[in-house]
Amino acid sequence: MRKLFVFGISHFCEKAKWALDWHGVDYDEINWPPGPHLLLAKRLGAPRSSVPILRSGEQLVQGSDHIIDWADALAPDSAKNLSTPEARALEQRADRSLGIHTRRLAYAECLKTHPHVVKPALFHNLSMPHLLLANIMWPITRRAMIRGYELGEGAAAESRARVETELDWLDGVIADGRPFLAGDKFTRADIAVASLLSPFARPDAMPLYQRMEFPPNLAADLARWQSRPILQWVADIYAHHRTR
Repeated sequence: MRKLFVFGISHFCEKAKWALDWHGVDYDEINWPPGPHLLLAKRLGAPRSSVPILRSGEQLVQGSDHIIDWADALAPDSAKNLSTPEARALEQRADRSLGIHTRRLAYAECLKTHPHVVKPALFHNLSMPHLLLANIMWPITRRAMIRGYELGEGAAAESRARVETELDWLDGVIADGRPFLAGDKFTRADIAVASLLSPFARPDAMPLYQRMEFPPNLAADLARWQSRPILQWVADIYAHHRTR
C-alpha cells in the first residue's frame, strides 16, 4: 500500500490528496507532527523535510506538484489528466502567492496570540507516540514556526494584502462565467486554487476547517471575503469535483 505523509492541516497536502483521489489511487494517509517531521522525513530518506511525501514501494515523491505529475503519469484514463501548460502556470502562481500567504496570514494571526486555535488542527489524527512527542516539542516547534515564517510585526498585514491581490485577480479570471480556470476541463489549476483557498472557503468536504474557531482578525477576513465570487467558485468546485 502506498503511504502519503502529511500534516493534519495543510492546503498543500490537500492538493496532493485531491489529485490522488481524482485518479483513484489507493494510499494510507499518515499524519506527521510539525517539528518532529524533520527527523521523520530524514529517516524516510526524503531529500527535504517538507510534506506531502508519497512513498510507493521504494519510490519517494515529494511536493504536491510532483505528486500530481506522478498521479497523472500513473492514470489509466488519459481523459482525466490534470496537466496542461496553462494549468501548470496557474498552479505555480497559486503556490507562490496563495499557498505561501494564506498560510503565513493564518499563522501570523494564530501562533503568537491564539496558538490554541491551530494546535489541535496541526495535531489532527496523530498516532499516540507522535502525539506525545508533538506535545513535548510544541513550545520549541511554535517558536521555530514563528521564526521560520517571519511572523514579526506587520507579517499579517503584508500577507493579507497579498492574498487580497490574488483574490481580486481570480475574481477577474472567472468574471466571464468560466467553470474552470485553465481551459474547458478540470485541471491541476482548479485543484491548486481550490485547495489553497479551502481554509477560507471552508467547503463541506473540509470539516476540519469548519470546526475551527478563527481568532478575531481572521474571522473578520472570512466575513469580508465570503461573498467573493472566487470563494463561491471554490465551494462549487469542491461540491462537484472533490472525489474520494
